[in-house]
Amino acid sequence: MTGTAPVLLGEYVMSRLLRIFLIMCLAVSFLAVAEVPYPEALDRAAVTLATLDDPINDALLIGNGDLNALVFAEGDDIVIRITKNDVWDARLESALDPPIPTLERLKELGTVGPWEDRTLILPEGSTWEKPDSYHANPYPCPRACGVLRIADAAAPPLVAKLDLRRARIAIHSASGDYRVLIPAESNQIVVARSKGALAASLEAIASEGIPAAETGTEEGVVWVTQDIPGDLDWPGMSFAVAMAQHEGTAAVSVVTSLESETPKRLAMTSAHQAVQPAPTANPGSHESIWADFWSKSGISIDDPVLERVWYRNLYFLRCVSKPGVVSTGLFAGLLDDKPAWHGDYHTNYNIQQTYWLAYAANQCELTEPYDRLITEYLPRARWMARTIFDMDGAYIPHVLFAYEPPDPAACKSPGGRQYIHHEWGFTQGVNGFSVQPLWWHYKYDPDPAFLRDVAYPAVRDVADFQADFVDQCERDGDHVVLAPSVSPEHWGWKENFERNRNCTFDIAIFRYIFNAAIEGATTLGVDAEKVEEWRAAEALLPDYPVWSDDPNIVVDVEDAPPIEYNIPVPTTPVFPGDVVTFASPEAERALFTNTLQHLQHNGNNAPVMLAVTRARLSTADAHEFLRTELMWRERRNGTLSFNRLDPRFRFNDFGHYTEMFGAALPVMELLLQSVGDVVRVFPAWPSHIPATFEDLRTQGGFLVTATIAEGNVSELRVTSTIGGTLRIAL
Repeated sequence: MTGTAPVLLGEYVMSRLLRIFLIMCLAVSFLAVAEVPYPEALDRAAVTLATLDDPINDALLIGNGDLNALVFAEGDDIVIRITKNDVWDARLESALDPPIPTLERLKELGTVGPWEDRTLILPEGSTWEKPDSYHANPYPCPRACGVLRIADAAAPPLVAKLDLRRARIAIHSASGDYRVLIPAESNQIVVARSKGALAASLEAIASEGIPAAETGTEEGVVWVTQDIPGDLDWPGMSFAVAMAQHEGTAAVSVVTSLESETPKRLAMTSAHQAVQPAPTANPGSHESIWADFWSKSGISIDDPVLERVWYRNLYFLRCVSKPGVVSTGLFAGLLDDKPAWHGDYHTNYNIQQTYWLAYAANQCELTEPYDRLITEYLPRARWMARTIFDMDGAYIPHVLFAYEPPDPAACKSPGGRQYIHHEWGFTQGVNGFSVQPLWWHYKYDPDPAFLRDVAYPAVRDVADFQADFVDQCERDGDHVVLAPSVSPEHWGWKENFERNRNCTFDIAIFRYIFNAAIEGATTLGVDAEKVEEWRAAEALLPDYPVWSDDPNIVVDVEDAPPIEYNIPVPTTPVFPGDVVTFASPEAERALFTNTLQHLQHNGNNAPVMLAVTRARLSTADAHEFLRTELMWRERRNGTLSFNRLDPRFRFNDFGHYTEMFGAALPVMELLLQSVGDVVRVFPAWPSHIPATFEDLRTQGGFLVTATIAEGNVSELRVTSTIGGTLRIAL
């Protein structure tokens, strides 16, 4: 509860499926078949609109984790713009890129005074002309698949409702009643009109640099096929979109060449079957899958803004992610064939933030696409560690794409077909930050096989790299000068590396990854020699840079003044660094609380991180800060804008940012925390606001249920999913 000091109630050794009631008794119970915990709260989060005219503010998102669509209006027509996670234009023209930079050359440039262009790390005597592959073309990027148009379905007056519980859209207009559904286990979109015929058409999407789509009609099924060219190392791909109609129902199916050798035939068959009187897609199965999803956890709180944000963003994540699919990028759905920032995977916070909510919401499986993205990138990351830094381990930069060949040494394209930005690609903390979600997955769902096969190999390799990086640093007494590096999205390279030393973000992430690697190795009983190396390297890390003024505050890099930050680097040791906690020494907590109170940010990127940081430090304004930031960003369709909506900010019109799904995390952090393996119940929730939650997940694999009313916790139930020691503080 806000303003209260945590008190450790005790430690409990938990056997599997043991439930502890920390009220008046200790009881044992077996897990019952779960139902949706708070159906009324879930239904309150439904989105109801009187217009669908604005593709940014009104478009309704629907999906099944792989196939998804944005539903909006153009004139009196309903437009359903379809995307699929695995449809990418993954070409990379690396012949346009400068030579691969090296740490050795960077150090040379940093010690000879100003160099001509500090955005480039070029070998001595070499020349290169812009633009590079990233700026010359819209690709690599995901591509939209097609448009399903329903004529006259949006004739006013109109009421559209997104039913989160059943994952479907109902539209009532002057021309009739319509329902849009993407069955949970299918490759289909189904649109049905309650009475009368449906005027549906299928449209291809023209994209720059791609051959025109082929279209046709066979056996009453309309189809579109699209080829996406390859490059020297990526074979390209194709996909087919097919539409069938029967009476008042239209169905569209999307199949890629990655799924079938005959995507057009399979798409046509699937679409045809979906509109038959006994469709193969069973609506009951769809509803049962979503009911199971919603049964895993729930909240009911006397704050309508935070409550609906939690349910809506958990729904949005499920629309674009599930096990086995290609990871979603920066945007849910694509309104433009040139998505901003290539719609790619930015690892200096964006893609991680997309998945942050899944762990505590007891939906860890939704992060599997991210886990696989990083795991499959590790061979390339090991190559980068050797090639760029001449170091062991693995190095992951801040920009990744789908379908990158794992072995750069085998690539025919220049430079191993590797794009790396010569400034932001050198932010050292991004490497560990990229594998931290894999460790979080293990901490929240402590499966020994996942630790052995997924989390530990990634964390180990990054820890190895970090140890080598520390070893090459200059010494300053008992510590190193952690350099050279770049503060995330601040400063760039400065003469003599004057703003490139001892970055707060790097220091925090290095500490976190060293500790994670040590814990992983100890748990598995492996790599004893590495453990000693990691401990020695961690002991050499410097203190956080402090601006020596009144009052003392942490800054992003050594000798830098406080600035208006894009990413709130000075508070990252609290979150997402997870190394400054409620259990840290009082002086350290006070330093970061003071830093938080004085930190200035520009509104971009920062709200989710700053909201979690406030919750972790249990500041008195934690709840109000989050609520205010969400209200500034909440669109009519339930999505959250990148920045405040008033005044209008141009980045908000780029699309529907998946990173904003992470806004559900700080809602849960107000209610329940478990950083450092200690469970804290209502650590930052206002005591006068009633709230209850069921089966939120904590580190250690515990499911927690609790209620607060009039400042009193009336029930606390903890279920262990795997056994182990439970530590609770109130």
